[in-house]
Amino acid sequence: MSKRFRISVRQVTVLTFLCLIGDMLLIYPTIITHIAHQDAWISSILSIPLGLVIIYVLIRVHELYPNLSLIEAIRKILGPVFGTILSCWYLFYFLMNTAFNAREVGDFLTSQLLVETPLRILLAMEVALLVFTVLSGIEAFSRVSEMLLTVYVFIFCGLILALLPQIHLSNLQPSLENGMGPISKGIVPATAMPFAGMSVMLMVFPYVNKHAHFRKDVLLASLIGGFLISVFLLLSLLVIGPFVTNYSPYISSALTTKINELNYITRVESLVTLTWALAAYFKGVLFFYAFTFGTTQLFRISNIRPFVIPAGALVFGMTILISPNVFYYVRALVYPLAAWNYTNGLIIPLLLWGVYLCKQKWKQRQNISKN
Repeated sequence: MSKRFRISVRQVTVLTFLCLIGDMLLIYPTIITHIAHQDAWISSILSIPLGLVIIYVLIRVHELYPNLSLIEAIRKILGPVFGTILSCWYLFYFLMNTAFNAREVGDFLTSQLLVETPLRILLAMEVALLVFTVLSGIEAFSRVSEMLLTVYVFIFCGLILALLPQIHLSNLQPSLENGMGPISKGIVPATAMPFAGMSVMLMVFPYVNKHAHFRKDVLLASLIGGFLISVFLLLSLLVIGPFVTNYSPYISSALTTKINELNYITRVESLVTLTWALAAYFKGVLFFYAFTFGTTQLFRISNIRPFVIPAGALVFGMTILISPNVFYYVRALVYPLAAWNYTNGLIIPLLLWGVYLCKQKWKQRQNISKN
């Protein structure tokens, strides 16, 4: 993408919101409930302020070089050698997250909606859609996200209202049965999965027509996204209970089944399934864009288009190899992925911030000594 392409603050706010929610409504309740049981909603709520701290750190790192992407800023701060090594690390992270996201959506669709369709066909269609979207450009993608946000929020709110008669407060009892230990453990992935994975937005922020409210708007979008994820988790516990939430790989399907039991709204599974897949699609596009665009920046390639299709083929191969099934993903990979997200979304950005400040102080001392 050329630097002449720009998106508005409103558009990047919408992208931040959709990227943060992303695939969380597919797997988040199951993962957190497996750790904290009926107190999972407490872990989710407590993760929000911690997550906002991570988003704030990412914004401040972006403001060090507001006109440079993450890959460009890394090379500017660490130099060509260490900067190239760390850039390759981030590009691999973007690639793997693209593959994880596509595989989650593929497993979700083939098990809940398109049960007769082979998984590889769905994955190929997903990757083809990612390739087409990136080739269309980030501006077109941003405009589409604005148009679909209203539909997404409307369906989400409708789901909550339709399930209110099915709420059972007893599902949250006994509260704090095992103390704060499980809640504390649940906070780790509850913060890492939606918030610490937002380092991908540092590849988009440089191309925003910023105004004075940019930082506040991004933080507000992150707050709303984290709140909606917590509400969805709480709704899952209240409606179907911690046991089913823990052992159901895709809790949204179980919730839509509850809507059918009301006998006045029926056959909404397809609509809700496609809505959740849509949010995951937006997140996948951002990671795929970050991988392709970041690779062209690292190797000084002026045109991104010839690289997009080979990158799509690489992503398709990784979706097949990355995980045998969804249960392996939500059980075995939770903490390793959480550590990876914290590393790339908090530890390394803080390291870059610290190196930048040290270099600035060194330059000031050099200027003072010359004078």
